[in-house]
Amino acid sequence: MKGIFKEWVPEWLIKLILFSGLMPSMVLFFLPGANINVTAGYYGCQPSDVQLLIVLFYAGFVGFYILERRFFQFFPVKHYYIIFNILQILNCLLMHLISDIEWVYGLRFFQGMLFASAVNLSISMIFSRLKSERAKEGSYAVFFGMLLCSSPFNTFVTADFIDSFNFDEIYFYAAISFVPGLIMIMLTMRSIRQAKPYPLFSLDWGSFILYSLLIVSFGYMMVYGQEVYWFSDSKMLIALILFISLTLIFTVRQNVLKRICIHMGIFKSRNFLLGLLVLYMMYIERFSLSIANQYFLQVLHLDPIHLSYIQWFNILGIVCGVVFSMYWILAKRSVKWMWSFGYISLLTFHQIMFFSFESDGNDYYFFIPLVIHGLGVGLIMVPTILFVISSVKTHFGVSAAAVCLAIRYLGYTTSIGLQNFFKLFENSQHQEAFGSQLQPNNPIFREYLSTEAGKLMNQGLQYKEHAAAIKLIAQRVRNEAYVRYAMDYYELMSLISICLLVLILFSPSLKTMYNKLKQNLVSPA
Repeated sequence: MKGIFKEWVPEWLIKLILFSGLMPSMVLFFLPGANINVTAGYYGCQPSDVQLLIVLFYAGFVGFYILERRFFQFFPVKHYYIIFNILQILNCLLMHLISDIEWVYGLRFFQGMLFASAVNLSISMIFSRLKSERAKEGSYAVFFGMLLCSSPFNTFVTADFIDSFNFDEIYFYAAISFVPGLIMIMLTMRSIRQAKPYPLFSLDWGSFILYSLLIVSFGYMMVYGQEVYWFSDSKMLIALILFISLTLIFTVRQNVLKRICIHMGIFKSRNFLLGLLVLYMMYIERFSLSIANQYFLQVLHLDPIHLSYIQWFNILGIVCGVVFSMYWILAKRSVKWMWSFGYISLLTFHQIMFFSFESDGNDYYFFIPLVIHGLGVGLIMVPTILFVISSVKTHFGVSAAAVCLAIRYLGYTTSIGLQNFFKLFENSQHQEAFGSQLQPNNPIFREYLSTEAGKLMNQGLQYKEHAAAIKLIAQRVRNEAYVRYAMDYYELMSLISICLLVLILFSPSLKTMYNKLKQNLVSPA
């Protein structure tokens, strides 16, 4: 691929084009979640349906990864770039025109498939141009740093747009954002092949469908499970049976097929399984940040635009963590201590937030915890994925990368399931406990109500001051219930961090295995 660009194109511009080509797709990833209330209002759906929109994008990314490499090996690079960029533009235009969420579900899944193509092609081309192992490991760090920053960066980029324009216009501008990259590719790339095309025969569509359905069914359970009291609902029971059945069928299929998508032998490696566990738990803890963001909105009353500004502190932490982890990897140090520092950072974040959650406060109290959270995530992400990929034989690298992607998806959807459980169950439990004290025969409540009503009268309210005071008290109860729910969730995250730290510290010596990476040209999806 090194001769695919024209001679006049400098090397720095080539890498800029390849990396910048990923940014519009990354922004699309968490776009519906940038402002869930606005998205739900536009489509006329529930917040859980908005969560499903993000899950379906992720599922398309995960599911198509096992099939995408066949298309990558068949099409000329320039033509492949043009094809999926045009499809992304058309997809965004359809998202702009369609407001029926039933159709949007399918479009989001297809967006995820196109994102898989963009990631694999761009990163594979970048790696093919790198001459040293250090440069390759640095590119891993840059890519995963961009991926980790995609959620807070997307919140920052889209907050002003969502506040200033109609929601559907966001997808119109998203379609436009793909045009500059498409033009640059058409101007700078050659229309040549550097390898004999691998024919598109015997495509394993069966495995792709099975794999996609099983991951979508798991995501569906995590999004809607607590809302319908889990398996007391017939749809949820069907989803569970579908997930278990498809998992068994897919596993058996991979053991009998001649052309295997995922080699099941990789699960025999102890280091591989340990790395997956570390990655899975990290992804659960990574998205605990959404609890803090909701606290800023609901309790501290930050508007989405100001919330987007403070996300830069989290991005700063991620960048610092990724840079430090890259230095650690290049120094060939043991991954054990990188994991330990990362989980200590996450434990510190959750403990600080646990003792800082109150019904009143200022946003600047939380700048340092946001940096610490990003630092912990940045320290763990890159070393873990490189460790997992290098824990298997070189020819199993593609399977290891696919499993890493699936584990990250499972971690993200599990965090949704846990948060929904705490939000719908724990929050209601706390509201009932607080509400039971708000009775007319409670002298403390009567005194507090009279005090609040007096404050309202002193501020100029001369009509139904008691009714207004009751509404203010009800809002205070909701905030207090949310604070208690957030504390319960962060207490669980702290326990997870402690358990992982004990497991990591008492594991046998984990020597670095990154020397295999120089032979393993797997795109880090």
